[in-house]
Amino acid sequence: MGRIKAIVAKEFLHILRDPRSLTMVFITPLVMIFVLGYSVSYDLNRVDAAVIDLAQSRLSRQLVKAFAANRVFVVRTQGASNRTLSLAEAEEMLRRQEIREIIVIPADLSQRLATAGQGEIGLVIDGSDTNVANLVYQYTERILLEFNSGLLGAGGAAGPLLTLDTKIYFNPEARSQFFFIPGLVAVILLMISAMLTSLSISRERETGSIALLFISPLRSVEIIVGKTIPFILVALLDGAVILLFARFWFGIPLRGNLAVLLVFALLYIIAGLSLGILISTSAPNQKVAMLATLLSTMLPSFLLSGFIFPLDSLSPVLQAISYAIPATYFLRIIRGVVLKGAELRHFLFEGGMLIALSVLLLAAATRKFNRQRKAAQ
Repeated sequence: MGRIKAIVAKEFLHILRDPRSLTMVFITPLVMIFVLGYSVSYDLNRVDAAVIDLAQSRLSRQLVKAFAANRVFVVRTQGASNRTLSLAEAEEMLRRQEIREIIVIPADLSQRLATAGQGEIGLVIDGSDTNVANLVYQYTERILLEFNSGLLGAGGAAGPLLTLDTKIYFNPEARSQFFFIPGLVAVILLMISAMLTSLSISRERETGSIALLFISPLRSVEIIVGKTIPFILVALLDGAVILLFARFWFGIPLRGNLAVLLVFALLYIIAGLSLGILISTSAPNQKVAMLATLLSTMLPSFLLSGFIFPLDSLSPVLQAISYAIPATYFLRIIRGVVLKGAELRHFLFEGGMLIALSVLLLAAATRKFNRQRKAAQ
């Protein structure tokens, strides 16, 4: 027991003399439960819906007001030039992921209620995410049931008054693979791209050859860009292999233009390579660089990009963080092109953000490398 006590005392001294590890032991679980507590949620805090009111009657306006009064629903009823939304405009909004559903109130709704005592409301749901689609349907059905109860209480016909005629767009079979596999392609592509360049400068530092780069006549920005460019082709080929495997093995459809997807994939790969080169300038060795790459790509891409959980369910703080994650933008692009047949014009914002992230990351990596270079001289 005396020898065991000595070992125990020695280990406690080691723990107390390493406050950084001790801090990580207590801080890491708190950070994890904070992030997971706010990100792991299947609730929808917001449902953007387009309402096409063809009836323009008192009853239809009451129904629109019932949806608008619900705290979850954000209702859009007007299109260009403050006109009533057309179905073509609403479908375009659905393809751009601006809304999650389209509610169509038929022109003869009042007549059907008067003659048959029952009327149908058209409902078109974005089915690319099956979990979100189910929630949207449940929320819509609940509001309609409450509206029916109000009409019955006011002396309406005995029995159900309004029912839903539902159509699922983009994934009518409700296959979850159609949603998750394109997301996995995005996550894996970011991880691989960042991994390729994250080992570049850290390898030079570990072998000692970085001193040759420091004394070379090349400017820091030329070194950083030169180390990034060769990996673009490698990552692009890797992305093509992943996409082909998903297409022919899992049967994922490709309803959009492949050239559009490749253009945005190139921007996404450059962003991933830029992140990797920034990690490489900061990491003291290859092991640290690899660990930092996994932590900065896998966890944020899985939890905070919309890969599994809708961004609307995240807290405002985590939603703000999601804007700094490249996968957030490419997930919208790849799912939009693959499942919805979206075009280049639908993703100008996402493409611009990928370019902006790449420039910022490369600038930060260049500045970091330049500081190290001056310190070495």
